[in-house]
Amino acid sequence: MSVKITDNTVSIKQSFRSRSSIFLRIAAEEIVRESTKKTPKRLGNLRRDIIKEILGVSGKIVWGKNYAKYQETKQFKKYTTPGTGPHFAENAVKNITMSIGNIARKAGLI
Repeated sequence: MSVKITDNTVSIKQSFRSRSSIFLRIAAEEIVRESTKKTPKRLGNLRRDIIKEILGVSGKIVWGKNYAKYQETKQFKKYTTPGTGPHFAENAVKNITMSIGNIARKAGLI
């Protein structure tokens, strides 16, 4: 009696890596979308110069201005746009991680 075994491990791994990359892309877009609402704006350069880089299953988001870290960490007396302020990136990440299940569904992971 013979038994045929089909090993789909390679295709499952490739599918998972692909969906994981899609998951990171969706999450990065959501973080940028969420943070843009709260990013301090005078001329709009800080909101405009955002770099999202996803390489496989790792990624990063970088606000491309030198003053971005000061705007993120320090509370200033007056902001030109109401509703904006410090911790715009940190708060966006916290908000998006609360809805991580929805992003995973969109990417086809669950």
